[in-house]
Amino acid sequence: MPSGSELFLDRRSLSTDHRALAAALAPGMSVLDVGCGSGAITRGIADAVGPTGSVVGTDINRELLDQALAATRERPNLSFRLADVARIGAQESFDVVTGSRVLQWLVDPRPALRSMVAALRPGGRLIVLDYSHTKARWEPDPPAAFSRFWDAFLDWRSEAGMDNETADHLAVLFRDLGLRNVQISDQSEITTAGDADFDTRMALWPSVIATRGHQLVADGKLSEAERAAAGEAFEQWQRAQARRQSLYLLAVSATKPLSA
Repeated sequence: MPSGSELFLDRRSLSTDHRALAAALAPGMSVLDVGCGSGAITRGIADAVGPTGSVVGTDINRELLDQALAATRERPNLSFRLADVARIGAQESFDVVTGSRVLQWLVDPRPALRSMVAALRPGGRLIVLDYSHTKARWEPDPPAAFSRFWDAFLDWRSEAGMDNETADHLAVLFRDLGLRNVQISDQSEITTAGDADFDTRMALWPSVIATRGHQLVADGKLSEAERAAAGEAFEQWQRAQARRQSLYLLAVSATKPLSA
């Protein structure tokens, strides 16, 4: 994740941004949060499982992990460690393994999913939350400068090998790994003008433009002038015209068999 990503990562919480996981947790559980970022959701997991439970957050970004550690002092049931999602290393250690908005950034999510399944105890539950970006919608249509950014963003992801429809492909990936009781829950992030969190949720895109946008410029998908114009145009549209944003998000969960 590029520097500055914590601007929107820190706004997330377990109760509002990973509802399917929140509903599945109980005191005493052991949970692995893969790709935990700055730990905003991970702290909520630790609260949910309580002092008799345990939570480990992993991420490959040391800067974000340092921020997570700084915000979680005096929580004996919560720890963080540096790890690649495809090489977690844990074996049958957790009741629940989760990844939130992580697989969308991988060229091939299968090694990561195999690593996550390996970390589950038999009978444990894998819960993954992710987007299908092609189904994002705004009302009314956003300004042309932002649409230019959005098209470039999807092209950049696709050319790099990332799946713009990750959410829609999770269930098949889970079944291919031999997981059982696959369940799909629509967790789309929908916010409407007048909602208490409308401005906060809409602010995601100026943050993305200010962080990921520089990668698009470096890779020749946008000029710097186009990147800057996209952020300014979106913010003006948000203040004056925006009525609704819908980001398509699915939570997919499944159970690891008790025996092979």
